[in-house]
Amino acid sequence: MRGYLLKKNLFALLFLSSLLLFCGWNAYENRGELLDELMDQAEDRSFEPAKLEEVMSEELSGRMQLVELYGAAQRALGKREYNHFELIKDENGFLNYASFYREEDKNVFHYAVRVKRLQDYAKKHGSKVLFLIAPGKYDPRYSRLRPGMPVNDPRNKVNELVFYLRRLGVETVDLSQYIPGDRLSYEEAFFRTDHHWTVPAAFEAMRVIVDEIEKSFGEDLDPEDYYTDIANYRVETYPGKMLGSMGRDTGAIYSGFEDFTAIFPTEEGRYRRVYYRSSEESYESEGTLSQTLLNLSMVNDPINYYEESPYALYLDELRTIEEIENLDNPDGPGIFMIRDSYLSPVITFLAPMCGRIDAIWSLENMRGQSVGEYLKDRVEGGVHYDYILVEAYPYNINEEAFRFFRG
Repeated sequence: MRGYLLKKNLFALLFLSSLLLFCGWNAYENRGELLDELMDQAEDRSFEPAKLEEVMSEELSGRMQLVELYGAAQRALGKREYNHFELIKDENGFLNYASFYREEDKNVFHYAVRVKRLQDYAKKHGSKVLFLIAPGKYDPRYSRLRPGMPVNDPRNKVNELVFYLRRLGVETVDLSQYIPGDRLSYEEAFFRTDHHWTVPAAFEAMRVIVDEIEKSFGEDLDPEDYYTDIANYRVETYPGKMLGSMGRDTGAIYSGFEDFTAIFPTEEGRYRRVYYRSSEESYESEGTLSQTLLNLSMVNDPINYYEESPYALYLDELRTIEEIENLDNPDGPGIFMIRDSYLSPVITFLAPMCGRIDAIWSLENMRGQSVGEYLKDRVEGGVHYDYILVEAYPYNINEEAFRFFRG
């Protein structure tokens, strides 16, 4: 008996020692990221252990090997759900968010009121507001799920927000009414392994925006129908180049790679771009569209599929603040966007038709400023915007995405 207990104790000691050493080594390897997070929390005068844990989880050594091993086991078992229903796979292989229970958001009306306040402010400065809701990936017309699969369906919240906005007199476009549609199938509009829409879907969204601005506000951004005609672009498909955010969560063995279709403007023009990350540091470039707005290495060079996405071809996927000037069309309309990464390709396609496009990430509190404060600083500093576009991703309709003009 003593020998048995001794073996058990020795094993427990060795296991715990190994676990502590592994944790300590990971903490040391990721000390830079941990210190950055601690500094951010110190600036905000907060302490959030969950965010530190998230950093450790994301940067865990050997993380993707463990993810692939788990994903291989799930695939071998024929499972359509992943990681206790974090994600589910439909019958066509498209990954979707899952949810057994969602609390009712009682603040949707307040979000709409904030957009109305933004519109009232914009009107005083000669700007018009257009609210856009991107389509959700789950669509009951096309998504086929096995019985009992608890898909996260945001359509009720989307419909509620659209109802309030229109009652308040805000021009609103639900892009799910156009994408997918007659010109773009569901398979062409969404990635199997990513939460984003595809680049062809973003191009279609640009066309809808141009049409809506003309219909609602009377200005034709593309009077010769040049920039809205796909025949004037180069379309290139890169086989097996894409492993999206959901695919990175489940592993390539479980989700598989997929093709990536890019659309390149053939008219280069000249642009000046200044963008900010989540710090005071800015990055500036000037040159052609390909040199400033496109990151061609995402499609031309080998990438680390677990850390990079070819979607970052457009504006590096997402930067906290973008300030883009069209040097060839300085008198063109100015647009300000409150947006997320869905609009990065859209901004690239709209840029030739505009004189200026400034954009801020809706979920970011940048340089100590809220989204509303940044907009006011720009407008009251002398920058004129003809249009303000506010875009919401269905799964981001929450307090964090509407932190502006709260009253």
